[in-house]
Amino acid sequence: MPSDPSTPKYNAELLRLLSTQPKNLGTILQEADLVSSLQIEAALATQADHPKLRIGEILASQGSIKSETADFFAQDWSKVVVQPDKRALGYYLRQAAILNSAQIEVILAKQRATGVRFGTIAVYQGFLKSTTLDFFLANLFPEELNVSPFINMYRGSSFF
Repeated sequence: MPSDPSTPKYNAELLRLLSTQPKNLGTILQEADLVSSLQIEAALATQADHPKLRIGEILASQGSIKSETADFFAQDWSKVVVQPDKRALGYYLRQAAILNSAQIEVILAKQRATGVRFGTIAVYQGFLKSTTLDFFLANLFPEELNVSPFINMYRGSSFF
């Protein structure tokens, strides 16, 4: 961790480390705004009657989330958050089955045409909630939270 507590990099690293504290799947999914507290309560009630079922399985069977989303957050999320070298935002959103390949292609085409950041386009297209975008940014790219919604066109970079 950077040693100067006044730097944005230090604050971003601190936020990332704090976010890695173990959380149950229901809490993570609520923080990502992928399920509501009512959906979690209903799933927990079902789990009380069927203790061998996992909460992610129940939420997927109720149609609250995709099974791939439950699997991603149950199996991969805690590892992804602590990885020092991150992949692009779109990669994680696809891994979590929040975006599909066709949606990503639409976003990338609009990004190339407009210079607007990947996550911003995903939200404006209605593919992603802004709160879900904020969750991913806060946990994976905290230094990006307060960055302009426009990419630097001269760097030739994209967020996917």
